[in-house]
Amino acid sequence: MVEFEPPRNIAIGAETPWGIGEPLDELLPGTSTVRYAEPDVPADPGAQAGERPLVLVVRDLHRHDWMRAAVRRALAARPDAVVVELGVPELVTGAAHLATHGATRASGRAAAEALTGRTR
Repeated sequence: MVEFEPPRNIAIGAETPWGIGEPLDELLPGTSTVRYAEPDVPADPGAQAGERPLVLVVRDLHRHDWMRAAVRRALAARPDAVVVELGVPELVTGAAHLATHGATRASGRAAAEALTGRTR
């Protein structure tokens, strides 16, 4: 799984957790997660997934050019990747797109449960 971390602001704060890495690893042990922020995104952000299923986690994709470019590159290499939007789902991309309409811990948990078909 690849999580793209947008800049934080005063509303979200530096310590507010977000993402689906922790709940996904709990539901599907052995899941590997890498998190990228601008400008440290490699040319192929999903390369580390190899043949395993690839999940691209974004927040407010429509607001960040660098993130859109990274997701486009990842989808070009892996069109089967699932895009999970934890923010405002204004820009839907990818063959499979899951929108939670929020980046709360509960939203991340719900996305992880939807992806795995498992609950606690």
